[in-house]
Amino acid sequence: MRFDFDDINLIPKKCVVSSRSECVTSVTFGNHKFNLPIVPANMECVINTEIARKLASSGYFYILHRFYQDQVILSFLNNFNKDGLVTSISLGVNQDSYDLIDKIIKYELKVDFITLDIAHGHALKMESMLKHLKSVLPDTFVIAGNVSTVEAVFDLERWGADAIKVGIGPGSACTTYPTTGFGSRNCQASTIYHCATVANVPIVADDGIKNPGDIAKSLALGATMIMTGGLLSSYIVTGK
Repeated sequence: MRFDFDDINLIPKKCVVSSRSECVTSVTFGNHKFNLPIVPANMECVINTEIARKLASSGYFYILHRFYQDQVILSFLNNFNKDGLVTSISLGVNQDSYDLIDKIIKYELKVDFITLDIAHGHALKMESMLKHLKSVLPDTFVIAGNVSTVEAVFDLERWGADAIKVGIGPGSACTTYPTTGFGSRNCQASTIYHCATVANVPIVADDGIKNPGDIAKSLALGATMIMTGGLLSSYIVTGK
């Protein structure tokens, strides 16, 4: 059965708090605790090194996009290591990413989180990169994606993923779906549910979020962390 966020309602239960301020919104992800189960999309138009520092300093999760030059990423990691801030970067699965990993190891830089960020994560190149990362950076928490099937969840877990990013093309700005026809557009909610039902690792629900209530629905459907771009883009760009 396929459905999306607009097709479902959350059923309220008895309220047991006197104020919303009593509600705990923090989430443990990997070996770290963050204030919210929400992460800005790791896109050039959403996240940069300055915003990453602000988020990390305030106790929020972030994932730096993977389109910086190697030297910028290495400098970023070095500066965050000196300040004791959580480090979270993105990589691809081609040779340039292997080269960057070699440099990270050479300079003895600590990376808390690495997100393997490719359009179709259920791929042999993903398997090779996951196995390589777990062998050379065993203490790094690796998020792998993106996928949209139960079979992909099984495989990525078996290949070594510590968390799995779910969602192919559900966001309005994503070109994957209109270009290829593949994806979870218009059925992102059910995709999260089916993948979370079988997963033994945390699920990061990636995009398709149009309203704040969709975040709550994603959590109810089994996601641990929710990635969104459009919902945060105005604030990130303007600060309002």
